[in-house]
Amino acid sequence: MEAKKMISKEAQESIKRYKQFASFISSFYRTPSEISAWRIGFFRWFINLQGVIGPKANGTLKEEVTLGGVRTLKVSTPNSDPERIFLYYHGGGYSMGSPKSHYSLVSYLADISNTTVYVPDYRLGPENKYPAQLDDGVSTYLSLINDFGYSPNQIAIGGDSAGGNLALITLLKLKKLGVDLPSSLALLSPWADPSGSGESYNDDMADRDILLGPIMKNVWKNNDELYHFYIDEEDVDKQNELMFPLSGNYQNCPPIMIQVGTEELLLSDSQTLKKLLERDGCEHEYFEWEGMYHVFHIDVKMPETIQAFKQIGTFLEKHLPKK
Repeated sequence: MEAKKMISKEAQESIKRYKQFASFISSFYRTPSEISAWRIGFFRWFINLQGVIGPKANGTLKEEVTLGGVRTLKVSTPNSDPERIFLYYHGGGYSMGSPKSHYSLVSYLADISNTTVYVPDYRLGPENKYPAQLDDGVSTYLSLINDFGYSPNQIAIGGDSAGGNLALITLLKLKKLGVDLPSSLALLSPWADPSGSGESYNDDMADRDILLGPIMKNVWKNNDELYHFYIDEEDVDKQNELMFPLSGNYQNCPPIMIQVGTEELLLSDSQTLKKLLERDGCEHEYFEWEGMYHVFHIDVKMPETIQAFKQIGTFLEKHLPKK
C-alpha cells in the first residue's frame, strides 16, 4: 500500500511533545540487567497515567471482566457492535503497560472500528517470565469462546508493539493446538523481531525514533537485550516461533493487517513479517505511515491516528462482518 505522504500539524506537534516525553523517560530508564523494582513501578505508574488522563471517545464505557483467569478491561462506545470482538493485547515491552495505559487508544479504536474491545492485563516481566505472557494470550482467547460464547469468526486479535508480538505467538500457538483460529489480526507497530536483528536496528534509526531510540541506545551500550525483561538468557531459542515469531510459518493463517511508522526502530520487524506472509501465502494488508513514530496511535488527537483506525475498521469489515 502507498504510504501517507505528508504529516499533519498535529503530528508535528505530537512529535515535539513525545521527544520531551522520551527524554524524560530515558533519563530514568535502565536496561533489563540494571533496572530496579522501584524504577519499573514508576514507569508503570507513569505510563498508566497517560491512558487514564488521555481523551476518550464520546460515550465510552468500561467494565472489568475475567477471561481465563486474567483480569480484562472491556471497552465499548455507542458505535461498538457487541457481537464483533477485538481481543487487544497492549504494548510495553512485556515489562510495562496495561489496560489502563491503553484506555485512551482502545476507546477510539472501539468507536471507529465498531468493535467491542477486550484488553487483557496479562502477566508482565520481570516478575513473570515467558511463557506466562503466551499462556495468558491463549487463555483469554479461548475464554471468549468457551466462557462467553463467541465464535472464532466473531473475534479478531491484535495489539501494538509487544502486544503485536503476543498476538502473533498466540496465533501460532493456537495453530499448533489445532483449535479454530480468529477471523483476522490487526497489528500496530508489532515487535515481531525481539532479537533486534533487522535492518532498521541501527544508530541512524535510533536517532530518528523519538520513543524507542534513547532506550535502545542504552540497551546496546550495555550489551543487553530488551527481551531479557521477560525471557531468561538460558531459555532463549531464536528458532522457537512461539518466542520469535519471525521464525514462524503462516500458512493457513487468517488475514493479517500491519501498520508501522517509517521513523521507528521496529520498521524492519514489519517489513520482514510482510515478506513471510507473502512467502506463506497468507492474506495481508500492509501500511507504512510516512513520518510516524512507534505506535503513533497513542496520540488519538492526530488525524493520522484517526485515519489509521479507519483503516483497521475497513479491514475488519471484510473479516469480522456485521450481522
